[in-house]
Amino acid sequence: MSDARKPYHLRPASAQDIPQILGLMREMAEFEKLTDIFQATEASLRESFFGARPAANCLVAHTEDQPQLPVAYIMWFHNYSSFLDKRGLYLEDIYVQPGHRGKGLGKMALKHLARLAVELDCGRFEWTVLDWNQSAIDFYEHHGAEVLPQWRIVRLTGDALQRLASSMPPSSCT
Repeated sequence: MSDARKPYHLRPASAQDIPQILGLMREMAEFEKLTDIFQATEASLRESFFGARPAANCLVAHTEDQPQLPVAYIMWFHNYSSFLDKRGLYLEDIYVQPGHRGKGLGKMALKHLARLAVELDCGRFEWTVLDWNQSAIDFYEHHGAEVLPQWRIVRLTGDALQRLASSMPPSSCT
């Protein structure tokens, strides 16, 4: 029997991966035309993934022959559904460098996170996709995901967030 090893491997990110992850994140911001809001730094990622209260989890994918050079990153965290009364697994980012696309990495990442969501008894596994990224939408739908047209993301950031927060006096609720 031949050794049919996969050319790519997925593993939890380590602190040593932070510079490469940051570079991949910048590539994604450029692809999505969102560099104007990009603020991540090596220090902020280190705190987000490995600090006292980690905000997110990160996986990296690499080729078999270069395990220290990530070619993709997958960032996720838990959210919560009140109606299901269960936490969920939320995929924040999945980015695969262009030269490694179409080779099964995205499928491997989705399968891994789906299995993880089941193992962790999550009520759902969800993420967002930009409406103009039809190749990503097609990929997700091909793998059984439903793009929910009736839901819209609502977001407060920057000055709008500060204005709303400052319009209410501090409360005793902590």
